[in-house]
This record gives sequence, structure tokens and C-alpha cells, in this order.
Amino acid sequence: MLFNSLYFLVFLLFVLVVYHGVLRSFAARKLFLLAMSWLFYASWSPRFLLLLIATTFIDFELARAIHRARISGAMRRAHAWLATSLVLNLGLLAFVKYGLFFYQSVGAVFALPPPPGILAIAVPLGISFYTFHSISYVVDTHRGVRPPTDSFSDFALYVAFFPQLIAGPISRWGFFGPQLAQMPSVGMARVEASLFLLAVGYVKKVVCADSLGGFVDGVYGNLGENGSVELVVALYAYAFQIYFDFSGYTDIAMGVAGLLGFRLPDNFRHPYLAESPSDFWRRWHISLSTWLRDYLYIPLGGNRFGSARTYANLLITMLLGGLWHGAAWTFVLWGAFHGLWLAVHRAVSGRDWWISATRARVVDRSPSGQEPAPRSPRWLRRVVTFHLVALAWVVFRAGSIADVGVYFSRMLSGTPMLGPFPVGPVVLVLLGMVTHGLAIRFELHALWRPVPRPIQGAVYGLVIVLIGMFSAQSGRFIYFQF
Repeated sequence: MLFNSLYFLVFLLFVLVVYHGVLRSFAARKLFLLAMSWLFYASWSPRFLLLLIATTFIDFELARAIHRARISGAMRRAHAWLATSLVLNLGLLAFVKYGLFFYQSVGAVFALPPPPGILAIAVPLGISFYTFHSISYVVDTHRGVRPPTDSFSDFALYVAFFPQLIAGPISRWGFFGPQLAQMPSVGMARVEASLFLLAVGYVKKVVCADSLGGFVDGVYGNLGENGSVELVVALYAYAFQIYFDFSGYTDIAMGVAGLLGFRLPDNFRHPYLAESPSDFWRRWHISLSTWLRDYLYIPLGGNRFGSARTYANLLITMLLGGLWHGAAWTFVLWGAFHGLWLAVHRAVSGRDWWISATRARVVDRSPSGQEPAPRSPRWLRRVVTFHLVALAWVVFRAGSIADVGVYFSRMLSGTPMLGPFPVGPVVLVLLGMVTHGLAIRFELHALWRPVPRPIQGAVYGLVIVLIGMFSAQSGRFIYFQF
């Protein structure tokens, strides 16, 4: 069931009534949430629910085996159990998500028979997210960061917690696990903050993202029938569509979790205010970028072995980050662009490489580390960074590498405009820019809190009406495909 549907609102209402109104012990509430999370997943993919449960149980037991081996000093055994977990998790992810892609890619170079039918298996929904949950848990156990839990139900709830199961944010056990230790309090302040997040998330998705999505899909689906103006508007429109869509999902997930008394990690901090590529990744999909930093970039060596190795590590990390989003060369190219951008930004100046060639000592230890203070105007850094990000989104959205070439060639040299001026998408793009601009000086929730509660209630009611009116036309969240 989609978050942006009346079915989900009914499901959520049922969960809240039973969770807060019927069950009294926290143990019973956690078991109920686990059952509801598995039911939520089964509503999407009943045949893959057993796979989710099986992989959860295997990683639960492997983490315990790793911990026992560590405390007994048998590190070789701990290494072997860690390798087993990584092979199972990454092997399964690679097989179901990338098997057909790799086979077809090799087949484009060498003569291969038609791909076997087993490679055409459907990709289990959310597998990229819940696999990363399990991997971080097992790796942190191996590193001795914290001992594993003895409660399978607690670990299973961490992996399958329904607000974040399908598209994140990617939590760590060190963040979510302690919240399972005692009954969380859900006071009025948390309820108000959660309702605000839900309202903002639904408006972002149903009103903004879906409206922009209709225009964007039309342009990308018929590149040859659109002029330069439409393509330029679509460039900005998709940048804000994917922001409204994904950050809207995150807002809803955080709001639902808050109503249950739980916190989820921040995932967005007004990313189009970024002043550099590393700043962008401190603001966009934060849970993924920090996961890649801690479990890929740093284990590869980070910036500890010289500049050349650092640039290679940046490129590898972002290439794999791009491939994580999907089995297509467009995602690989998108990841390569961001990896090269990070490397060039660091190599040329360590700060605003598009303005100054003056070298500065780089002090960051990660792809999104600290940078020396730049000298160029902040507004210029933001404008340039946003446009490079937006141009890269074309590669991300395009159906193929060939479409990328067609898009840019027609945008730069095509007929100015072949249809009516897209007023609606332009207005929504401007709205996105305005909200980012307001975020420089104001915190939106702080402006909302003083609003009289009757007005707040009327607005929340209007949001529910909007969901009822447009849920049938509202599409899946973009990141559900990853």
C-alpha cells in the first residue's frame, strides 16, 4: 500500500489505535509493530516476505556468532562469519538486482545465449534498504562497536520497521536499537511535530512531486517532440520533482515513526543550498552518503594513502553508489560524474574550484568532510553547485545513454518551443526555490507552531481531502524502484 493512499491512512489509524489504545506493555507493542511491518511488506510483495524473514534470521544468528568468536579471541572465525554474511547479503542483492543487467552487458560484447529465465526474477521491494540495515549491524558487531541484541524480534523490527522499510532512511542499530530498550513517550509536542511532518510530506508528494512528474514524464517520453524551452524547464522540474518526492517520503516516514514514539535519522537538509559537491552529499540522502562513507569509502582507505588513492576511492564509492540506485548504465554514469566532481573539486583547490586555482590543504577524511573556507560569494557557489547537480539529474532520469545525448543536443540546438509554455511546472519550480530560500533564515516548523490549532486542524483536514482526491492518480515514490 502506498503512503499516499487512503488505504495506508486506514492502516496507520488501525496501528495507532491498537498500539496506543489497546496494548499496554512495550514488549507487546513491539511484537505488534513487527507483525504490522511484515503485513505492510506482504501487501507489496507477499512471496518475498519469507525472503525478508529468512535473511533477517540469518544475519541475527551470524552477528551473534561473530560476537561469541570475538569475546573468545577467535578472530579468524569472526572474520569467516563476517565474510559469510557479506557474501550472502551482497550476493543475493547482486543476483536479484543486477544479474540480468550484468549478463546483458557481457552479452553486448561476447556472444552469449539468451539470458536464463531465473535472471528475470522480480526485484524484492526495498531490498537495497533492508540489506544495508543488516550489513551495518553485522559489520558494527564485527568491529566491536556494540554487542548484538539477544532479541530476534527487536532486530527484526529494526530491519522491517514499516515507515522506513521500503525507501529508508537507512538507520543504524546504534541509533534505532536503544529506542527499543524502553517505552517511548509520545507527548503532545511530538504528536504536533509528527502531524506537521506528515502534512508537509503529503503536500510535497501529492501536490508538488506528482504535478511535476506528469510534465517530466511527458518530456522524457517524447524528447523529439519538445523544444529547448520545454527541455530546460524539465531539467529544473525533475530536480525538484525528485526532491519533493523523496524528501516527502522521508517526512511521512519520520512523521509516522514519531506518532509511534520513534525517531528516524535526518535524510535531507535543503540540498539545493549546497555550496560544493561534498556539501551536497551532506544534505542529500544523508543516510546513504554516510553509509557509503563508513562502510565503503573508509574501509577502502579513505584519504589515508595519498592523493591518487583518495581520488580512486572517491570514484569507486560514487560509482557503486550510482549502481546501488539501479541496474542501468545511466546510474553508473551519474555516479561517475559525482565521483569525478568530488575528486576534481578536491584536487584543484579543496574549496570552490570553479573560481580559484589557489591550492589549500584539504582536511576532510570522507567524501563529505570539512573544507577550508572558500573566497567566492556564497550565492555563486550555490548557483553553480545546483546547476551541476541538476544537469547530472538528466543522466539519472534518462532512459538510456543515447537519450542523454538527445536531451542535451536538443536543449542546446533545438527549436525554442513546440508547445504551450509550461506555466504549472515553472510555478512549482519557483515554489521549490522559494522554500529553499526561506530555509536560509527561517525554520518552517517554528513558523507553523504559533498558528492557532483550529487553523492547523483545518489544514490537516484539507491535506486528507487532497489525498482522497488525488491518491488514485498519485504515483509510486521514485525511490521505491531502488
